[in-house]
Amino acid sequence: MVKLEEVSLDHVEEEEYSESDSSSVYSSDDDEDDVENIESILDRIWALQDVIPAKTRKSIADKCSSVYDFGKASTQFLGNSAWVLTTSALLLVLPLMIELEHEQGLIEYEKMQQQSTQMLSQPADQQQKKQASGIVPPGF
Repeated sequence: MVKLEEVSLDHVEEEEYSESDSSSVYSSDDDEDDVENIESILDRIWALQDVIPAKTRKSIADKCSSVYDFGKASTQFLGNSAWVLTTSALLLVLPLMIELEHEQGLIEYEKMQQQSTQMLSQPADQQQKKQASGIVPPGF
C-alpha cells in the first residue's frame, strides 16, 4: 500500500548555491535518500488494484491470457510449418538438384568429346583455313 505524506512549505529550507555547486545540484547523500524513498513501478501497479474494480481486472486478465495463448499457438504452428518445409526440401529437392547438376556436367563432357573428335577428323588444311578465315579485318 502506498502512503502519502503532505510536506508543508515551512519545513523546506532555501539554500543558496554558489557557482561551483550549480554543476552538481544533488549530492551523493541526497541520492541515497532518494533511492530509499523511490516508489517502484511494481508498487504503483499493485496500488492500482484498489482503484480498478475486480470485474474489470478479471476481464483484462482474461483478454491478456487469450492474446498470450493465441500467440503461443501461432508460434508453435509457424515453427512446425517451417520444420516440415525445410525437411521436405532437404529430402526431395536437394537430391533432384544434385542429379540435374550431374546431368549437366555429362552433357558438357559429351559436347567437348564431339568437338575433339571433329577437330581430329578434319584435315590440317581445313583447320588452318577455318582459323584464318575466322579473323578478317574490317574492309576486306
